[in-house]
Order: sequence, then structure tokens, then C-alpha cells
Amino acid sequence: MQVRTKNEMQLNTNKNTIIVAHRGASYAAPENTIPSFELAFKEDADFIEGDFWLTKDNEIVCLHDPDTKRVANQKVKVQSATLSELKKIDVGIWKGDQFKGTTIPTLQEVLNIIPKGKGIYIEIKDDRKIFVEKLREIINQSDIQKEKIRIIAFNPNTVRLAKDILPEIKTYWLFGWYFSKKKCLKSLAQRRLMQTLIKLNCDGIDVNAAPYIDEKLVKSLRENDLDFCAYDVDKVEDAVRLINFGIDSITTNSPWKMREEIRKHYND
Repeated sequence: MQVRTKNEMQLNTNKNTIIVAHRGASYAAPENTIPSFELAFKEDADFIEGDFWLTKDNEIVCLHDPDTKRVANQKVKVQSATLSELKKIDVGIWKGDQFKGTTIPTLQEVLNIIPKGKGIYIEIKDDRKIFVEKLREIINQSDIQKEKIRIIAFNPNTVRLAKDILPEIKTYWLFGWYFSKKKCLKSLAQRRLMQTLIKLNCDGIDVNAAPYIDEKLVKSLRENDLDFCAYDVDKVEDAVRLINFGIDSITTNSPWKMREEIRKHYND
């Protein structure tokens, strides 16, 4: 892989949009692992994003699915396993021999490799209260600045719980536009979204890049002092459209490629 110098990586996107690396630099390294997160920061991501569960012995670990089947050669359910058992599983070799021996990281291990000034989006996959209480404990013991942490979750009840237990941390509702145009008009989908968002009393929304995002929706969000973020942004045309709306962050699988393409667009 090409190694870029520090100066080559000091690029700024329009309107200071934060570039978030989805599961790290997951296009090149095994998702949700230390190599993936380290590569993302080398590629000048502002934040990384990871998915987290609580183990049987009350440890928070980073994995997208409820079990290891997709990224390992065996199926082990995270909530039914201890940290020691999970650490024996290779979750890197599926991405290439160079990643052989890569293990599932704990949240603390992930926090330990975040450079000063960088941050993390913590997606809560485990909706239990005990998870959020453990998350609070780890965050309070960590050196990372709390303003460099975002909590995200699809479950509205989890968003509400996280905000109650960690009021000082920005918490966003993840939303995937489950309404299709055939089933629900855009105006109705947006209205339903805003109604739920306001009831949650959270700090904003992290929504997939879809046609439902327009100036009207952005105006509604800003009028309610809500942050506006998007995930699944891997096409430069989507990124540019969102940046022109003044989006706060975009989450992508290829942080360097996205930053470089955006720079080219605005310099042309």
C-alpha cells in the first residue's frame, strides 16, 4: 500500500466536514480491528466508527455482527462468550494473509490507539442497560476528550438510554430510510423522522445518504439545533451534495479516497 507523507495528508474538506472511517479503513483492512483503525488514521480520518457489544464477562468488544461467523472460520455469539474465548478467534485472515492473527479488540484497546485530536463514533449494538453503564465506566476512565466521542444507535430506546446515562456525550439516532417512495411520500417520511428525533431529545441524526435528504430536511434539523451526519457515503457526488448542505460528518469506507476526491472537486 502506498505510504503518504504527513504533508500529503493535511487536506481540508469544504465547510470542515468531519470524515469518519466506517469500521476503520475497511476497504483495505479487516473491519473493526486495530489494523483497520490505525490505517484510517494514517489516511487522515478525523474519526473512526466501530460497532460494540458486551461479552459474557462484562467486557465491551468491537464487532459488527452478533456472532463471529462472517469474519472468522467459526461461529461464536459475542454475548455468550468471554473475552478470553473471543481473543482466540482470528478475525483478520479473511482479509488477507498479512492480517493473520488479528483479534477482536476491546473498546479500551481501540480508545488507546486514537491520536490526540481525533475521535470515535461508538455504535451501540447491544441494547441492554448494562452495556451503557459499562460504556460510561470505560469512557470516564479513558483519557480521550468527551467532545471527541459520538454515540450512535438504530434503536430509539437505546439512543434515549445512552443520552440519559451519558448526557455529556453527543448521541445521534441512526436512521436508514426504511420508507420507499412507493410506500411513503418523502414529506411524510421526513415528518415522521423529525417527530421521533425531537422526542428522543438527542443531539442529531446519522442517516444513510439517500434522496430523502434535501434542503427542507436540513432546515428542519438546524431549526431544532440538531447535528446532521450521514453514513454509506462512498460516491464523491453524494459527498459533495451533502457538504453543500453543510453536513457535519460523512462516514465512508475509504477515508483517504473520499478526502482526495472532495479536494479535487473543490479545486477544479
